Amino acid sequence: MSAVPPNSPDPSAAMAWRIDEGALRAMLSPALRDWTLELVEETGSTNADLTARCRQAPWSDAGTLRLAYRQTAGRGRQGRPWQGQAGMTFSVALPLALAPAQLSGLSLAVGLALAEALGDVAPALGARVGLKWPNDLQIDGRKLAGILIESVPAGPQRVWAVIGIGLNLVRDAQMEAALGRELAGVAEAMPGFDAGRDAPRLLAAVLERLVAMRADFLAHGFGPMARRWSAADAYRDQPVRLLHDGQVIAEGMARGVDEAGHLLLETPAGLERIASGELSLRPAAGKDGHA
Repeated sequence: MSAVPPNSPDPSAAMAWRIDEGALRAMLSPALRDWTLELVEETGSTNADLTARCRQAPWSDAGTLRLAYRQTAGRGRQGRPWQGQAGMTFSVALPLALAPAQLSGLSLAVGLALAEALGDVAPALGARVGLKWPNDLQIDGRKLAGILIESVPAGPQRVWAVIGIGLNLVRDAQMEAALGRELAGVAEAMPGFDAGRDAPRLLAAVLERLVAMRADFLAHGFGPMARRWSAADAYRDQPVRLLHDGQVIAEGMARGVDEAGHLLLETPAGLERIASGELSLRPAAGKDGHA
């Protein structure tokens, strides 16, 4: 990891951006007109907030956005702390008229939607973003965004997908030091990045892509998206290893994903299809030594 120069300013310390709800709503298409938009200074966890609410809320075809500028009890995949001090952290409650068994590939579909939204706002940014199976976005092997999805059943053929997204806007030196690895930030790949101006644009683009993804997922599932996901796979045709609880359980060449969102892993025994579970993917060799 590169050292932070002594007494150098931390870019995250200057992140005083805020999003005006009225301005955000004005950016959105009619497909999002009935959505609930909540922007709060601080909460424990936006995912926990919406998960609790979905257990009590009446069914609706409209989603809910809840964004917090600080999360004090946010958590990522495998229970990792997730506060998002230098990023945009939010959750979306997305209603899906599907059975829980029909959600296969949803995390990949969300990741693809997020990556494409970044490209919508800034093609130069989108060109540098790669997808890491099953639920991360990267730039040059460094984590740019993470996704955590929790489902709340709401009756037969109905489920709320509570989608938590953490998107790094700038590189946070303190977070990098705590994690012992380098991160990526939107600012490094988006020419002329200005948080006050661009955070609302990024959020609006993500919501638009999520709405479009929802319609496609309800109609066809993840299958038709698999080719686009594989084309953006950061590790396609590279040697990788899969770990569970820190132990290597499989190695091979990454060959994209299938229509169910399984990782296609070419091994000496043949092509294996790997379901996500609590697995971590790593390159077999290189700088990225973290999930």
